[in-house]
Amino acid sequence: MTLTAAALTLGKNVRRLTVQVIEHLHDPSLMADPALEASVELILDRLCLSTQLSKPVGLATWAIREARRIGVARTLELADAAAHAVANEAALMDVDQGRLLAFLDLMRAEIHSAVSGLNNESITPAKTQTETTQALLAMLGERDAGTCSHSKATAEWARRLCAAMGLPRAQSEFVELCAVVHDIGQVATPDRILFKPGPLTSDEWEVVREHCAAGQRILNQIPSLSRCGVTIRAHHERWDGLGYPDGLAGENIPYEARILAVVDSFHAMISDRPYRRAIAPRRALEILQSGKGTQWDPQIVDAMAGLFDNSRSERTTKAHTA
Repeated sequence: MTLTAAALTLGKNVRRLTVQVIEHLHDPSLMADPALEASVELILDRLCLSTQLSKPVGLATWAIREARRIGVARTLELADAAAHAVANEAALMDVDQGRLLAFLDLMRAEIHSAVSGLNNESITPAKTQTETTQALLAMLGERDAGTCSHSKATAEWARRLCAAMGLPRAQSEFVELCAVVHDIGQVATPDRILFKPGPLTSDEWEVVREHCAAGQRILNQIPSLSRCGVTIRAHHERWDGLGYPDGLAGENIPYEARILAVVDSFHAMISDRPYRRAIAPRRALEILQSGKGTQWDPQIVDAMAGLFDNSRSERTTKAHTA
């Protein structure tokens, strides 16, 4: 059973799940609330619909309204109990349990994000962003461990490159954050294409290219990460305008996306993929150099190459002084 089909089935059992949530709470004051049953039923419906559509739907609106009515702590308690009930019900189904649990964690993080500014109950925007990012990575990892590892490694290369370029701390952290979630749109790519061991057809490549726009759509639904959407959408644009999805060229491509394009391509080339073996870093750098001014921003490619030049210089200096 697919995750979408499971969510659709769960959504038909919201009334039964509502009873389970209320019983799970064991709080007389909450159980005496005449609006509690309707609230629980609504959040269960939203969780099931969000899982079915692979994006948050109505969670923030529910969370803010309930937090103002019953407080942040109890709102989060309701959300956690609802997610727990959905997970328990899904445990009886033939569905990818790890992927479902990771997605529920993402939905809980979205709810935490929505209420983070309503009081000072030890929830900070930075903490919420970190929790949401980790939940996204967990979801991606359950789908494809290789893509999850690639995302983390790309973020590390982004950090190094931004430091070498002397970018301000805030901008560097933003690029690193975008690198972590840059491939989240691949959750919408069918398994038969994502894990295909051989070369992709032209039609299959068209489906793969949808992950940039899908990533933006997903991130736009998450307040703490929505600012990454434009960068993620543009990270496969080309300097010469022949990239996708919008055919942007040169400096019309967001600067952060141009950085991401270089580090993403570099790590992809030095990593094994289902359809090809990894190449040596030296060869990957040669390919980046050959694509300066066509595929990639020339200055950023030079900065990437400079990382290795500096590393070699440091080793040479140490050898001479030893």
